[in-house]
Amino acid sequence: MPRVNSILSACTAVAILMLAMPAGADSLDISVNDDTARLTYQWQHPSRAVRVDGGWLHNQDRGEVIHLGVHVTGDASSGDAPLIGGVGGRVVHVRPDGGPLDATVLGIGGFFRYTLPKYNRFNVYGHGYIAPDVLAFGDGAQYTEIEARFGYNVLRNADVFVGIRHIKTEFDPAGELTSDNGVHVGIQLRF
Repeated sequence: MPRVNSILSACTAVAILMLAMPAGADSLDISVNDDTARLTYQWQHPSRAVRVDGGWLHNQDRGEVIHLGVHVTGDASSGDAPLIGGVGGRVVHVRPDGGPLDATVLGIGGFFRYTLPKYNRFNVYGHGYIAPDVLAFGDGAQYTEIEARFGYNVLRNADVFVGIRHIKTEFDPAGELTSDNGVHVGIQLRF
């Protein structure tokens, strides 16, 4: 029961933070594969200079990964700006199933989204975060997260996508945990 309470507390904190922010562009990502489901909510400040995101990943055999991130964002190319990027970080909490271990890390990194200019319904997205030992707390020793995906804009405010994701946490001295490593499909809703 303490584990469920910590997950509910983290999700409640993320929800309160998102509700307290001024209106901006919001999006909701939902992605799944046979073993893993991830839900991520993103809020873009009206100035488009800051993005905040919070998310929860559940792997039915390996546990939970909860994050809260803040990024400075902007156009990363000239012209019609088909490339948008962000640099910042995420506070990530990893809680494996079946044990007393947990880790909280400060991952630094960023994301990009590229929309193909002549085929503007298609886009490519990727993000990456790393937390070396000095930014890992609790039982954590290191954290790595990499994701890449290819999306198609089915409606003005909705994409479907297929992607690949790798999330690994090293614990000291217990070894490593791969929370997700494989292909997923999902949708992104913008409102």
